Amino acid sequence: MDAYQSPFIRSLPAGVPLDIIGDVHGEWLPLQHLLHFLGYDEYGHHPHGRKLVFVGDLCDRGTDSPAVLDWTIEAVAKGNAFSVIGNHELNLLINDPKDGSGWFFTERTQDEARYAPWQHYAKHKRQQLTDQLGQWPLILQRDDLRIVHAAWLPESIHKLNEYQSSSLTDVNQYWEHRFHDDFKQTEWYEVYKREIQLLGAKLEDENVSMSFQPGIAHYDLMRSCHNPLRALTSGIQALATAPFYINGRWRFTIRKPWWQHYTDSVAVIIGHYWRSWYRDGVAEHRKELFQEPPTQWLGAKQQVFCVDYSVGARWRERQQSIDPARSRMHLAALRWPEKVIVLDNGQQYLSEQKH
Repeated sequence: MDAYQSPFIRSLPAGVPLDIIGDVHGEWLPLQHLLHFLGYDEYGHHPHGRKLVFVGDLCDRGTDSPAVLDWTIEAVAKGNAFSVIGNHELNLLINDPKDGSGWFFTERTQDEARYAPWQHYAKHKRQQLTDQLGQWPLILQRDDLRIVHAAWLPESIHKLNEYQSSSLTDVNQYWEHRFHDDFKQTEWYEVYKREIQLLGAKLEDENVSMSFQPGIAHYDLMRSCHNPLRALTSGIQALATAPFYINGRWRFTIRKPWWQHYTDSVAVIIGHYWRSWYRDGVAEHRKELFQEPPTQWLGAKQQVFCVDYSVGARWRERQQSIDPARSRMHLAALRWPEKVIVLDNGQQYLSEQKH
């Protein structure tokens, strides 16, 4: 473990049983239900000394991101929980309004039609919130376990120490400047600029007919691995075969299953990837990510587990007036070391490792 040292990497308590919860995305009621089935009280305390670990992306799109964040911050402060930063928390820290963050960013007025009704964060508390989130790590680890939001990438982890600062925002700014300077030297820079100028707002319009944009594609591709904060919280990308629309804009790259090349003996738990509990209805751009059953471990040595089962998409079901009891989107926890999956409806399943 000594090979991975950084102000943004922290230790989990050795030997303590854990309940590792996937991306909550502001879904306060499913979180309360899951905590109940896991045996936690209203403060996140467990009678058998278990601790909660969140894999990030606690906010955006759901009905009550403020309640989820406030509760988790308090549970962390009491020592009942731990959490890493996800890409959605990083967006708050670097003041980058993205789809589904209109509960926090007032300029995201277009989010109201899609995600409301939802709770907004009080303006006078926003700076305090980002100050608190800025203290969270990117990685939690101990001898038998590694927790990161999207990807365990040794090269990106080592990059964290290239710019000496304990501020996530400062480190992000440094690497974003590096990326932009380096991208300007590529053959794709002028192509990218022309595409952005030509398309403008159409890049966020689901109803336009979009062709593949190679400049934007190579911009996103390089950005995904250049900045270590982005790589660890959003994962690395590959070029898509065709454009597709998701989460508020047209995309030209797809998420890459980095775990296929992970061969370490230490287990890695992630979120981020919108795994489906059901085999049908998987989006075309995600079919290559998860060809395994939803209970199965991933990777060359079956040592990676994604515990995100797409509860962040429940807003779509609310638009269709689907009863939450019939939801196909779940919030889940992986119990460690038992390796049991617990869903927000109380159902439990033993995860599978096939060697």
